[in-house]
Amino acid sequence: MRVLLTTPYDLAVPGGVNRHALDLLETLTRCGVEARLVGPASVPVHPGDARIICLGGVKVGSLNGARSRVTLDLGLGGAVRRLIEEFRPAVIHLQEPFLPTLNTFVLRHAGGALKVGTFHTYSETSRGYLWTWPWCRWINAQLDRRVAVSAAARDFATRYHPADFTVVPNGVRLPPAGAGRSARPVGRPVRVLFVGRADEPRKGFAVLRRALHRLETAAPGAFAFDAVGPATTRGAVSAAELSAAYAAADVCVVPSLGGESFGLVALEALAHGVPVVASRIRGHADWLDGTGAGELTAPGDAAALAAAIQRLTGDAAGHAQCARRAREVAARYDWERTVGRLRRIYEGAPVSNDEG
Repeated sequence: MRVLLTTPYDLAVPGGVNRHALDLLETLTRCGVEARLVGPASVPVHPGDARIICLGGVKVGSLNGARSRVTLDLGLGGAVRRLIEEFRPAVIHLQEPFLPTLNTFVLRHAGGALKVGTFHTYSETSRGYLWTWPWCRWINAQLDRRVAVSAAARDFATRYHPADFTVVPNGVRLPPAGAGRSARPVGRPVRVLFVGRADEPRKGFAVLRRALHRLETAAPGAFAFDAVGPATTRGAVSAAELSAAYAAADVCVVPSLGGESFGLVALEALAHGVPVVASRIRGHADWLDGTGAGELTAPGDAAALAAAIQRLTGDAAGHAQCARRAREVAARYDWERTVGRLRRIYEGAPVSNDEG
């Protein structure tokens, strides 16, 4: 089976959808599937990897509270058609099908391939879907199968574009034995980690800074802060450096204010055995609430966030239990399981939304 994957986002910039697409490419390849990934890139990326094809220039705009880098290139049609004719995929799997223009040309030239779309977006508003209603309606009609990464993403899509969806959650790469957080007591100082774009208000970085200021005022020197990602002091880091940052942390804080359909950072932290404190938005609560792997707090409430960090890290036995639960929860989302469900969709087999 040949599978052509797409991403509409700049492959040169880290992000949740791109990470999803790249991990899916790697897992399909390990499973013996011949796969390719096509997406735009502002600079050359992944040199020497023939599986990754860069097509289209990049434009920066605002989407769902984030600075999104997608291609609006109207001259892509010929290159997309040639790629599909040469690769001859049995399945074309698009990430965020509604985003232009690469996905549009791929659908136009898909031929007889099975067309699968995965929807990642969740928003508290509907403006984007309403502005582009005819475009979205045409694209939705081209898809043979529709997947959502969460119930929140499914509900958001079907609110405006009703159709049958299967929920297949984001996958996570489980770190090799010994690469996650060791079974050590909470450090002194407590190591608090943030991963994400500090320059996007919806990620809640400013709220976390206020919460840390409260903690520092109450107990000077008791907490050490590490931030990884664009616009942080460390900036974007390699996959190995990110894994090391998780492993060194005592708690990972995910203080997003909204616009999250899942919360991949929280899942990656759990995979490394790190308990999380996350905001109680739907994208987190739908899968994290009640797991015993951390705490959820009201979004935007610095005082509640500080109290949750202090409560989780101040109870040695409770923290150790959360760390154990973290790995158990993450194992449910191992990419091998996720790809097994996607392959059944590719093959036309029924897949239940209730599958774990």
